[in-house]
Amino acid sequence: MFDSQAHRGGRDARPENTLYSYLYGMEIGANIECDMQLARDGIVMSHNPVLNPDITRDIHGSYLRTGIYDIRLMTIEEIKSFDVGAINPESEYFGLHGSQTALHAKIPTLEEMFQLAVDTGHNTTEFNIETKSYPDPQSPFYENNADPHKFVDEFLRIVRKYKMEKRVILQSFDWRTLRIMKDEAPEIRTSALYQLSPDSPVDGDTIHMTRREPSPWLAGLSIHDYDGHIAACAYAAGADILSPNFREFTEKDAYEAHELGMKILPWTVNSRNDMLETIEKGADGIISDRPWILRELLERRGIPLRPLSPSPESPYHIEGTML
Repeated sequence: MFDSQAHRGGRDARPENTLYSYLYGMEIGANIECDMQLARDGIVMSHNPVLNPDITRDIHGSYLRTGIYDIRLMTIEEIKSFDVGAINPESEYFGLHGSQTALHAKIPTLEEMFQLAVDTGHNTTEFNIETKSYPDPQSPFYENNADPHKFVDEFLRIVRKYKMEKRVILQSFDWRTLRIMKDEAPEIRTSALYQLSPDSPVDGDTIHMTRREPSPWLAGLSIHDYDGHIAACAYAAGADILSPNFREFTEKDAYEAHELGMKILPWTVNSRNDMLETIEKGADGIISDRPWILRELLERRGIPLRPLSPSPESPYHIEGTML
């Protein structure tokens, strides 16, 4: 089955990385792509390590002015005092993702996401979960970075508690966490995220294809030891899946990954034309902010999909809007 994944639960439909978006992704028959941070007392679901002022309101309903609240230094109780249910309409981010339904929502824990799947009977949904980890000293988030062993251990504890071993993928730009996972639980699938273009102030060029020194993102490996073959390097790090930026994804990437028995899962693909092109290049799945568009496209191509599965009894179910 083609792996249709709702990015952050489908952030163009529901507030990202909330129980509303996760349920939406499950209801529409997609798997869930999401992000986790290691807080002081557990794992919470958030893309940014510092509360994002574009989507975060304080107890007075005011959007945060600056990113001063580092989730990694906070308790879950402190984190849940903030509201991440709506994008600031005055932000640039609103212009990109403002189509989502505006709500009131708390940052959930990893356990709450799994429990939601249990409570709503979504027993086949899979979860592609990223360790948000920043091993590069040049990253603005390097300070306070979680210990990768501690991060993976806490993730694995919760996965085993909910018996999700066959339903999760651990993905990361920080390939150290992939190696640790394979050492501790080889049955857990792993996905190597990467990008080549220095267009992000956080991740940038995680491969160092054109630089002599090894990249700190690659778990001690150097791409040059693999003659520039990213799939081979990721495979050596313990990855089962190769996950490139879709704009950098080529047919050669798909061929080399498949030759190693790996799957390839590009991100984040939001237009129909880009989705079609990505499929035609040989992708095994797509991560998208707009999973309803991807579903419609796959249906038209006769590709088997998980059936729609609405859960109207859940408090996180929203009627209509892109389902």
